[in-house]
Amino acid sequence: MSNQTILWGTLIIPWLTLFFLPREDIKRFMPAGLLTLVMTIIASEVGVANGWWYFRETTYPLAILPSFYYGLYPITPMWVLKYTYGRFWLFFLVEIFNNAVYIFIIFPWFASRGILDFPAKLLGFIFTVIMSFAIYSFQMWQEGVFDRSEKTEALTALRPAATKPLPKDQENKPESK
Repeated sequence: MSNQTILWGTLIIPWLTLFFLPREDIKRFMPAGLLTLVMTIIASEVGVANGWWYFRETTYPLAILPSFYYGLYPITPMWVLKYTYGRFWLFFLVEIFNNAVYIFIIFPWFASRGILDFPAKLLGFIFTVIMSFAIYSFQMWQEGVFDRSEKTEALTALRPAATKPLPKDQENKPESK
């Protein structure tokens, strides 16, 4: 199997798995997946700039970063959140296991194929652990935003007087002069 096949597979196959995820879950967890993508790209830029890791082969239109950044990284946390959200320690353990597999098994295999060099494995693992906290915290914040938007009560003190509801004991009578 060629490196290009592997890289294109890590881009396309994760996105195809979204067909098996309910639409509501995609809407619910996609912001966390996109946050993961942004944080991964920033961490990657920092790592490349400091010489902690190097990318030797990428796919054609995605010439700077490898394609698994755009496939595996945003989609995997969505699936993990779907099955573990609400149980932080389970989420954290699954993320630690998942990131350890990436960094200590898959990345060395990629390195043996000439796709990347990843000498700072421990530093990469620390980055992913910090990112796991950020992903879960972001999802908790997202859930809070969605809960607040569904409430029907508004702060009456901040509304103009003409739109405030009448007290329950007062009827809506026209003023007499």
